[in-house]
Amino acid sequence: MNCHVRNMVCLSQRSQAKFRIIILILILIAVELVHPTMPCKHENCSQVLHRSLKLTKSMAKRSAEILETYKTSQGDSADLICDMQMDNVPVSTISGQTMSERILSVYTHLKEFLPHMKTVMEQQKDLNPPTNLVVEGLHSMITHVHHIALRVNCILQILQPNIPIPEPAERPTGIPPAQNIFQQKAYGCIVLSRLQELLSQAVQEQKSLKGKLCRKRNKDQFLMN
Repeated sequence: MNCHVRNMVCLSQRSQAKFRIIILILILIAVELVHPTMPCKHENCSQVLHRSLKLTKSMAKRSAEILETYKTSQGDSADLICDMQMDNVPVSTISGQTMSERILSVYTHLKEFLPHMKTVMEQQKDLNPPTNLVVEGLHSMITHVHHIALRVNCILQILQPNIPIPEPAERPTGIPPAQNIFQQKAYGCIVLSRLQELLSQAVQEQKSLKGKLCRKRNKDQFLMN
């Protein structure tokens, strides 16, 4: 009887977690449908920054939840695998001296993480049932991180108009051709941890643009006229 009760409690918690994921996805889809990510020219300066920051905040919170779910699924070995060092995972540190350089760093890192997130999702499908919460969370996260990158690209176009934006490689670099199960678990945790750190920093970088970004655009437009 006690075993049955425990199973019911676990099922209830899993159902609640799935329900929260579904609600968040529906909200974000609604936001994107009402405010499409492209093209930038259809949005004014304040709208670009506001919508980018709003989406980044949501995903920073969501990435922390997915990371926690991932760690819980690893059991007692979570601390061990998540503390490993891997050189083939992008760093989360934002670099640059100027506003443009730091936002470009955010954009580059977001693009670099996308293929790694896809790799982790595929590995998780092999390690766990396709319906597990980490796979479901990563599937929606990949879409929304791509949308964040598009919006940050719009911010870059305001900061440095008419200057080509360099694009990182489309495929992840440095990933071994084959990883054992332990390496895959460690890789997944490190990718999710650094992604969460990156999104948190991206929020702060965009907050720092408030009151500066649109003033810069207005000044540039005035000088052009």
